[in-house]
Amino acid sequence: MRHAAASSLWSCVLALSLAVPAAAEPKARGGHAAAPFSAQERDTLHAGGMISRALRFQHDGGRYVGGVSYQVVDARPELVLAALSDVSNWPEALPRTKSARLIESRDGLSRVELVQGSSLVDARYTVVLDRADAETIRFWLDPAAPHDIHDVWGFFRVRELPGGRSLITVGAALDLGDGLTRMLFEDRIAGMLLRAPHKIRQFVEPRALALSR
Repeated sequence: MRHAAASSLWSCVLALSLAVPAAAEPKARGGHAAAPFSAQERDTLHAGGMISRALRFQHDGGRYVGGVSYQVVDARPELVLAALSDVSNWPEALPRTKSARLIESRDGLSRVELVQGSSLVDARYTVVLDRADAETIRFWLDPAAPHDIHDVWGFFRVRELPGGRSLITVGAALDLGDGLTRMLFEDRIAGMLLRAPHKIRQFVEPRALALSR
């Protein structure tokens, strides 16, 4: 079951290595205490900077790169989640996303075909989206659809902060599979995944400002 596999990976990584704001989530999944942000990191976030935790790990025979990044945005959570839930926004809201096409929505899950990459290489694959709760959208690879990568999974989480602001957390792990693409582009793609919250902020904040006027 792909959904169960993605949930297992997510829970494992959160429990072992992801720091979250202590006031927002005192424990990571699995009951392990989460490490709070340092004072410097909190200052960085509230000043508009991004905090990232890069990860590399192996799971079930795959080699994954990615991590988790955090960004505070001047927009309410419902506006951020609405922007992320509309996949037509993804080419503007997510790094290196050339197209995003909704294939179907059924039983609370959506399937989206993505093309991501650069002028040198593209990857086409399909992800399944699940609105896990009021704050979180999870995604994972649909292995039944054509895919140029071996595996991907992750989540967007948006939590309310005082003053009409939100904390965006984006976690993603990608297994490119063996071959030349991994050798040439793995580090570059890992960096792209970690930049996602900053790109989301650039997309969301002007629209939130326009709605407030």
